[in-house]
Amino acid sequence: MALAGAAVNLLLALAPLALSRGAAVAIDAIGPAAPLLGVRLRLGLDGYTVALLPLLSFLLLALLAAGPRAALDRRTVAALLATCSAILGVYCAADLAVLAVAWVAALLPGERLIARRGAEDRILRRIYRVFLIGGTAPLVLAFGVIAAMGARRGAALPFDIEELARVGVPEAWQSPLFALIGIAVLMRMAAVPFHGWLPVLLERGPLGVTVLLAEMQVGACVLVRVVMPLLPAGCAEDMPILAGLGLFSALHGSVLALTQTDLRRMIGYLVASQKGLVLLGIAAMTPLSLSGALLQSFASSIAITGVAMVVWALEARTGTADTRELGGLVARTPRMAAFFFLLVCAAIGFPGALSFVSEDLLLHGILHVHPVLSILMLGATALNGITMFRAFQRTFLGPLPRGPKSADKVEALLFRERAALLSLLALTVALGIAPSRLLALHEPVVQRALGPRAQEGDVARLERISSVATSP
Repeated sequence: MALAGAAVNLLLALAPLALSRGAAVAIDAIGPAAPLLGVRLRLGLDGYTVALLPLLSFLLLALLAAGPRAALDRRTVAALLATCSAILGVYCAADLAVLAVAWVAALLPGERLIARRGAEDRILRRIYRVFLIGGTAPLVLAFGVIAAMGARRGAALPFDIEELARVGVPEAWQSPLFALIGIAVLMRMAAVPFHGWLPVLLERGPLGVTVLLAEMQVGACVLVRVVMPLLPAGCAEDMPILAGLGLFSALHGSVLALTQTDLRRMIGYLVASQKGLVLLGIAAMTPLSLSGALLQSFASSIAITGVAMVVWALEARTGTADTRELGGLVARTPRMAAFFFLLVCAAIGFPGALSFVSEDLLLHGILHVHPVLSILMLGATALNGITMFRAFQRTFLGPLPRGPKSADKVEALLFRERAALLSLLALTVALGIAPSRLLALHEPVVQRALGPRAQEGDVARLERISSVATSP
């Protein structure tokens, strides 16, 4: 039933993408309103979120189809479906109240799932509660203040994002509101100093739900769709702080990932590092860097999810994700080793993968504004590559381990696992070879988010890149 629902959801999510022709994507649906509360059920899609819907639906289907059956009990499957539904609400919301409800709802299924096993791992439960409160309370408070100001300035529906952009937010309040929303976004993006929850959750928590929470870029979506249009003065003043935190998070995550022996925990720090690069690209506020950040959020979601699924399959067979207890698995599971290696290449930006295009745009976009930051960004990317290739070497190469976890007792990948991993790999390669459609979809989003800050030369260059990206 879950697989059928996920498949139908994927077909429905593909419909807006198939109906959108050209780059001018703007889909709006207005539902019932509650005038006394100033809330209206308004949903909208732009060039960024219209592609995120099928991506999220596809990853959900892959996790359900290829996940170990022992780990996908009734409660876990229900939590996966509920988390996906709430994240879809974040992507589609064009009303701050609807967005806040969906933002909070995305975290509740994981909390209930972890609470049922709270007696077994109280540290995990406490960390998740800190993440839940810290990642929601500042955002809800900021949205409430913005709505109150919008009502005072004559907005009929003060939670409506479009109407709030029309009446504007007082400049004196924009920096404090930017700080409140920034704390929630930094928490969801696992940026320093709010990064501690992600490695612990990926190591100890339910992997499927954690992958959805970690890889779906709801923080980037709020920055681009809410913060940049509504708080332009706050962005101009405080975005350099986010740029510094994004770079530090990228370096911090890459260094700590290099020291890990547990594959799950290593992926947690790698995800934090990748999210730091996305944050850096958004905060640099140039057309090239913002377009690269949006593309990088898409690319890393595909590749890192694939790597996590290989680790999930490996752990289900060996009972461990510790590289010190593994080794020589290529002799028994060559296909698993091949998928891990190719997805690692896709994650770190090898030519032919979507991340290669996104990292190139990020580098060029940041280079013209912060040359030093671009060099440090390259260092973080290089460390991530070293980490992932070392993980491959320690897990699949080397001598065969002795004892109950010997390679000759590890089963090969099942057909459903191979099909899901091959689909992820094919998707990132296909988009890497022909990224022009994604770039064209993102172009109006970039121009609208940056507004007058968008330089004509960079916009024209981005248009040329999107038009020739498929050329030899």
